[in-house]
Amino acid sequence: MKKIVLLLLILVTAGASAFEPFVIDDIRIIGADRISQGTIFSHLPMERGDEIDAQMVRNGIQRLFATGYFNDIKMTKDGRVLIITVEERPAIATISITGNKSIKTEELLAGLENIGLSEGEVFNELELERVKSELVQQFFSRGKYNVKVDTSHRELDRNRVMVTITIDEGKSAKIQHIKIVGNTVFSDEELIDTFESDTTNWLSWYSQDNQYSKEKLNGDLEKLKSYYMDRGYVNTDIESVQVTISPNKKEIYITINIQEGDQYLFGEQKLTGELIYDKEVMENYLFTKEGNTFAQNLIEITVNNFKGLLSNRGYAFAEVEPVTQINEDDKTVDLTYYVKPGKRVYVRRINFIGNTKTKDEVLRREMRQFEGAWFSQALVDRSKLRLQQKPYIEEIEIETPQVPGSEDQVDVNVKVKERNSGQFQFGLGYSQVSGLNLSGSVSLANFLGSGNSVSVAVNTSDYYNRINLYYENPYFTDDGISLGYSLNFTDIDQGEANIAQYNSSNGSLGVNMSFPLTEYDRLYTSFAYERVSLRATQGRTADAIVDELLDLGGYAYFCLPSVRPDDDDDLLPLTNQCFADGVIPPATGADGETILSPYQYRRAFTLYKTTARWARDSRNRFFNPTRGAYHSIGFEASLPNSTAEFYKINLKENILFPLTKNLTLSLRGEIGYGEGYGDTNSLPFFEHFFAGGVNSVRGYDDNTLGPKSLVAEIPGTYDHLPLTSRPGDPVGGQFKVIGSAEVIFPTPFAKDSNAARLAWFIDAGNVFDSYDDFEARELRLSTGVALKWQAPVGPIVISYAYPFNSDKYDRKERLQFTFGNTF
Repeated sequence: MKKIVLLLLILVTAGASAFEPFVIDDIRIIGADRISQGTIFSHLPMERGDEIDAQMVRNGIQRLFATGYFNDIKMTKDGRVLIITVEERPAIATISITGNKSIKTEELLAGLENIGLSEGEVFNELELERVKSELVQQFFSRGKYNVKVDTSHRELDRNRVMVTITIDEGKSAKIQHIKIVGNTVFSDEELIDTFESDTTNWLSWYSQDNQYSKEKLNGDLEKLKSYYMDRGYVNTDIESVQVTISPNKKEIYITINIQEGDQYLFGEQKLTGELIYDKEVMENYLFTKEGNTFAQNLIEITVNNFKGLLSNRGYAFAEVEPVTQINEDDKTVDLTYYVKPGKRVYVRRINFIGNTKTKDEVLRREMRQFEGAWFSQALVDRSKLRLQQKPYIEEIEIETPQVPGSEDQVDVNVKVKERNSGQFQFGLGYSQVSGLNLSGSVSLANFLGSGNSVSVAVNTSDYYNRINLYYENPYFTDDGISLGYSLNFTDIDQGEANIAQYNSSNGSLGVNMSFPLTEYDRLYTSFAYERVSLRATQGRTADAIVDELLDLGGYAYFCLPSVRPDDDDDLLPLTNQCFADGVIPPATGADGETILSPYQYRRAFTLYKTTARWARDSRNRFFNPTRGAYHSIGFEASLPNSTAEFYKINLKENILFPLTKNLTLSLRGEIGYGEGYGDTNSLPFFEHFFAGGVNSVRGYDDNTLGPKSLVAEIPGTYDHLPLTSRPGDPVGGQFKVIGSAEVIFPTPFAKDSNAARLAWFIDAGNVFDSYDDFEARELRLSTGVALKWQAPVGPIVISYAYPFNSDKYDRKERLQFTFGNTF
């Protein structure tokens, strides 16, 4: 490099020494295509009218070379015209980087731009060595000490070049040992457990905690200091850190030298400044109590408490400064909190950004912070939570920037990421109960951006056919009363659903309304007219259901089977004959042959159903929540003059506790109770509770837990007839208890933590004939892992469970799953 500069200076000096002085009438520039002539003129030490000599020529050439824009510069004269001929350096057209894995290309390009290498800039071949050094240092900081960087360039047309950078990262240096020297109060293991860095362990393949990086180590040192500060050691000092690499550049050894110092307690606590609230009120938000062990994190919590308290009265930019006074004599730390509320702030505008489908007014009606009102952080947080609970919203971010030029105004900017709330779909799914599900549907959770829900769905599977029409306006009135309508028809073969073998057909027309009680509480009500048709076959349906069906009222008739035996016990077709209830059917057919004795009983019911349900929902999002709670108490009853008179009560609880930043404990429970009234004290069998399955007690087959009823065998032996059933068919019960505890943790390799969650669970539950039959020892238990994923094809739920107190009549199923959109 020095030789090239020296050669240029010699050439400049030689060219300038032969230059005869003259007065410049004009300056002409030749060869400047990309660099503007104005840029060149700005660097010249001469202009028109100046007398130029050899020294001035040398200065001019040197200044132009110093710009880095040119490979060659010549100054000549033509009469009294100074002619400057330049040869421009090429421009960088593209920069191609390959082989980088641990550092993103965007990060590498940003680092290169800081040293002047970026697309569109002037290319200087001499800078490539500097580029290598810069990239190597970036990889060194990530523990990639075996990295190799090669650079090259290729000339393109129009005086451009393409720069190619090839990287071979090599294997990362692994942390083999971390040693802390000087610690006497806490062990190495206690302190290192707080680090992001660690030595190789069985989870290192996923967490990468054994890979060294300078940034990660700096963060760990801050955590180490905070660990001591949060436990009273205010004078803890990190004296030195040594990072040693092995000769083969594969192992890293870290030694941290610390001085712990003494432990201190909180001393006198003072509040001063403009408090806004009564002093006694603010003192209730003090987490730093005199006599307790000093903790820096409690000071930060207290400061945030004060700021939050003030922001709820409009002081959005309040400042709270904690000042400490260390008393070495008694090892205490006095604290004085200086409160500076600043000016009271109100909201100028609420702006929605990113909502391409949902109308502004639909989002605005969920806001609890209003324009023109005093700013309140609590109301902003509540608004965010309400928006996140909407099924058509995927993510919400809220910023509150200060209005430029104003000290007492802020805007509330709501950034919205919407879900696909409308679907026109023909698809399929699969679950282990329903088998293959074919579906066609039009579903709009946000119809025309109005927030109204509209759906038309047709579904068919191995055991059911369903048609559903639904409409709901969540803001039928301005104060949040919702109104909805539904029309349903369902035909189900209950035996295929693991329930006692009978068929049911239901048609219903309903209207539902809900009423907001508080910000978190809502009352849901509905009224529906329902027509129920049930079909049971003697010898196929559980005896308990046949007996109850015969005892129920309603329009009834029974039919003979559609087959009969001939003389050789083979089957011959027989026209299906049905008889009104109470009519004795013939024992033989028209031609005198004996007819099989089992009959099919059919009954139709008319039900007038009403429901009322209170729900309180404070969970933080609609899908896969991580904190908050859901409480619900529901009452359902058939009104007098219905064919069957009954009522049901259902209690549901789901409470989520954040254990750490990435771990959540979810507790879930459900209790169901029902019975009849009027002429009967029992809950009709078609309204019974059931348990077991992927959404209940996992590890047990769907709907199979609880009471079971044997099926009496029919006279004669016709094994090839569809008239027999396995003994012990589930018939459900009038009392259900379900409980579950889950520890939810991050899903490996999942980019969106809100869309997927992995959990370890313990389930318990069962169904009982009645409340009086409940016994805790009869609760079925299971444990396992579960994955819930909001996939593009619809929600996917997979669980693997181990039942550990089943009996011989329980049907176990360890791997359970369901996926695809169903309605």
